Amino acid sequence: MLSRAACALGLAAALWLLLEPEKNASTARRVLTAALLAALGATAMSWTRAVLAFPDTLPPEIAPGSALAAASAGMALAVAAFAAAGASARRAAAFGALLAAMGFCASRWPQLARAVELSGGVFAGPAAAALLPWALAASAALCAAALTRPEFGRRGPALALAVAAFWAAGTLAVEASLTRWWGFGPRSLAEAAGIPTNEEAPRLTVLRLSPNRGRSYRREPLRMAGEGVDLSPDSLERLDEFLRRTNYRGVFAAEALADLRLGWRQWWDPERALAADMLVVPGRVHPDYRAALALLRAGPITRERRAALARLDAAAQASSAGFEDVDESQYIFEGFAAAYARFNDEDGERRWLYRTDSLWAFSDRKVEITPLDEFHSGRVAGSVLLDGRPALAVRVGLFLVETSSATGATTRLLSQAAFPDENGAFSFDHLSSGIYELSLMGRVSDLNGRLSQSPGLLQIGEMTPDAILPPIRIDRDVLPAPEAFSPSGLPQAPTPEIPEQALRLPRR
Repeated sequence: MLSRAACALGLAAALWLLLEPEKNASTARRVLTAALLAALGATAMSWTRAVLAFPDTLPPEIAPGSALAAASAGMALAVAAFAAAGASARRAAAFGALLAAMGFCASRWPQLARAVELSGGVFAGPAAAALLPWALAASAALCAAALTRPEFGRRGPALALAVAAFWAAGTLAVEASLTRWWGFGPRSLAEAAGIPTNEEAPRLTVLRLSPNRGRSYRREPLRMAGEGVDLSPDSLERLDEFLRRTNYRGVFAAEALADLRLGWRQWWDPERALAADMLVVPGRVHPDYRAALALLRAGPITRERRAALARLDAAAQASSAGFEDVDESQYIFEGFAAAYARFNDEDGERRWLYRTDSLWAFSDRKVEITPLDEFHSGRVAGSVLLDGRPALAVRVGLFLVETSSATGATTRLLSQAAFPDENGAFSFDHLSSGIYELSLMGRVSDLNGRLSQSPGLLQIGEMTPDAILPPIRIDRDVLPAPEAFSPSGLPQAPTPEIPEQALRLPRR
């Protein structure tokens, strides 16, 4: 806003000097000329008003009515201001027409600059957006000088036309290039990938089976959506296809990848989430190291996961992408060290902890050290029943509960997840030492009942290697209420005669 105001005043001042109002003109006429030029400058800058603020991925296009109003107002103000200053009305009309043409081209650049930024021009895009009002003001002043100053002679109109043509040619060339090679054109990721918006995202419920505020579990709503798109399994498959089709480049590539990674984590699919977080496309995509390391640190201790950690380590050694921020780098270094410690690899842990020494001059965060863990055979098993039947449509998730020694914050890292089998049973194996928490995810109608036998926090280690749990029961048609001390006194929920259709979760 301040940049556009400064450009508007600068353009008005330049036009005042170029027009040289008659010295014997009355004060009222000179004031009128100044006011008209100020209004003309503000009108010219209105073409760039979407540069600094936009609600969506791309700034909004200027509406046809607004463009016509800006062009008409600019033409009328130019003729009036030039006439008040005693200049040629024909030259004023030509200036107004050229200003409208350049202004319309400028109105495309808020979108183009943002598209350039999203396509990899992290410096070029913001620079173009910031310089846009100044470039338009300078071009308008140059056109006015070419049309009004006698020193340009007959070449003046040609020069003014060339300036406007430069704007048109540059705008069309950049837009055509972005459209051809970077997927510019759709207004949103949902439109580009052909998936629903977040307004159509499914709503589920999560039950965290650990004590909270005097209750043995807590209920949380969950909406399977990103910032602008639905993240149902079908949509995630289409996002993956969209990224492969565009070779992980384009205006919406970064947003699509972020939503793909978020979606599989939201669905508690650790294998697909890990594959998405570890994705590497040289020059375009680098791994989400923190998310991938969290999955490796909390997940099963198997050869396959150990091999995945080695591949992630190799990716970090091959490229510095993802390590631009000092604090983020320290988190990643500590994540690698913690993951190697979980796999009882002292050499790997020390190697990454030593790398934090290079950050001591830039970061004063306390370094967190995870002790080596030789125990890798923990197991959690149980069953889930919905109205007395196997809860086939309820996804069971196991989370590792960690408390930071530096900040005291508690995080829950996805370890494993599964659907119960035909008997309602589930089992999670190859666990390392730690505190774990079970959670259930399903439709609101399935989990909006009374839950009994919540297991609470599970301590797994050499002294307690196995946690064999009693059946977790969910009884629907019972209004959620404060838990009674004697659950046996509650009425038994009726069993539906026809089992409900299974929830469309990504079964694996």
